[in-house]
Amino acid sequence: MSQAKKSIAGISHEERLKFFLDGSIRTKYVGEYIESNMSFPVIVSEIAVAVVQKAERSLMPIQLEKKIIFVFPHKDSGLISDSTYDRLQDMQSGLQSSNSFSQIRFLSRTEVKGDARTSLLGKVRSIMHEMEHEVAQKSPRLSGQWLVMDGAIRKQEFIGLENTIGLAKSFSRKPFISINGSPMTLSAYMRNIKEGERSAVLRKESPTDQVSKDIIFWYERIRTFPPMEPLGGIVKIDMKAPDGNVKQETVELIDEISSEIYDMRLPSIYPWPRWPSYVYPIRIAEMYMSSTFLGEFVLRQIGEEMKNEIETTPSKKA
Repeated sequence: MSQAKKSIAGISHEERLKFFLDGSIRTKYVGEYIESNMSFPVIVSEIAVAVVQKAERSLMPIQLEKKIIFVFPHKDSGLISDSTYDRLQDMQSGLQSSNSFSQIRFLSRTEVKGDARTSLLGKVRSIMHEMEHEVAQKSPRLSGQWLVMDGAIRKQEFIGLENTIGLAKSFSRKPFISINGSPMTLSAYMRNIKEGERSAVLRKESPTDQVSKDIIFWYERIRTFPPMEPLGGIVKIDMKAPDGNVKQETVELIDEISSEIYDMRLPSIYPWPRWPSYVYPIRIAEMYMSSTFLGEFVLRQIGEEMKNEIETTPSKKA
């Protein structure tokens, strides 16, 4: 690692970052479905994924995908009876055949991590990532135009997206950074990164999966005012680099991308939560999705109707 940090403010760059993708979820807990000695939580989730296009100084929402998702335990989880599972499968088939805005998905036993409610919500987030990938694949990019995905590049399928970076406003503070053989915590390291500077380009030392192996990442401070805690105003950027190789042309590309992101810190969107780490196009995508969400009362009503339907609809397999 040749440099512990580098100034990227003012580096000349072409405008590569043209499309900005973000996903969002709204979830309502409806209540417990109880049958004999088994029960599971009923939740309804509204998922949206949006893409905003940047054209010179203008930002325009150009894509929006939305779904109402119900996630229920699979019968192999031991949380649901065979008869209730059969009813849900019948409902799922009906929604699919009618091309419905709503979908039913199932949580398998291997996906249960901890309590049922937390696991169901984790499944909803996984479905959102699936939608993000589908929307990213359809993004109408021309040669040389890059896509910025809000958040980290988490899944193998994201690796196949060309000219794509992940831009995360929040990230783990656990990693230890090794600079010239000297390990330090991320907070201690980033304390010395000033506004308009990026960190060294990093990769996991002992990756356990292909996603980690092919991803390089770095941190960049885009704001320091007002005075912030050590990781305030910092974003984490992920990018594909096969086997983590960082060539000189890759470093030059990273510097230009970092400089372009730094330029996007304006206009400020204070006082929104996490505003120190926002870039403006991502905030526009969030506002666009938020304006299309159903009201909380409507979402809860949809969930109540589904719960009532489970209780009253007989299974075709009965």
